[in-house]
Amino acid sequence: MRCLLCAKWSISLICGECDRLFAPTPKLHTLKHLNLISFYDYDAIETLLWAKYHAFGSFILQRLAKKAFRPFFCDLKLEKEAALIPVDDRPNAFFSHTAILAKYGAGGVTRPYFGCLRAKSTVKYAGKTLSFRKKHPRGFMCKKFPLEDAILVDDLCTTGTTLLEAEDALRRRGKKTLFAVTLAKAM
Repeated sequence: MRCLLCAKWSISLICGECDRLFAPTPKLHTLKHLNLISFYDYDAIETLLWAKYHAFGSFILQRLAKKAFRPFFCDLKLEKEAALIPVDDRPNAFFSHTAILAKYGAGGVTRPYFGCLRAKSTVKYAGKTLSFRKKHPRGFMCKKFPLEDAILVDDLCTTGTTLLEAEDALRRRGKKTLFAVTLAKAM
């Protein structure tokens, strides 16, 4: 097969040379009152993020999550255990991209809880404007989970609308969102 990025022949979807180019660089951002940590600039991994719409996308997300989420969460120090809550982890195109990311964040003081934060609306935000997103809220429903503190997990932050709406749903359930993590930020 060919590498998705450079098109050279490779035994995996991303060749070793390209894989070495994708070293995560954690960056802190603020979305109103919510802190966000992203690991890549959107432009740097855009091709890889679009893979989530294909069956092979789960392999790409696992590779990125191993490089970014696993080391970050292994080194994370918190006073008490926190829930990793994937944003709308409903399987789409054979897998849930946010569930994959949350899985690789599991460790020491973090534990994923799947199916806890689902959108009532199935509207797609890809390529949509901020005004469209505000007119068509996701309407998140938050189910019970045992921990008080939560960390939101998503693949991409474009305008921050989804993460802020998800954080609000957790707050209404009586949960405290410590921060959010995404693979990439495009704002």
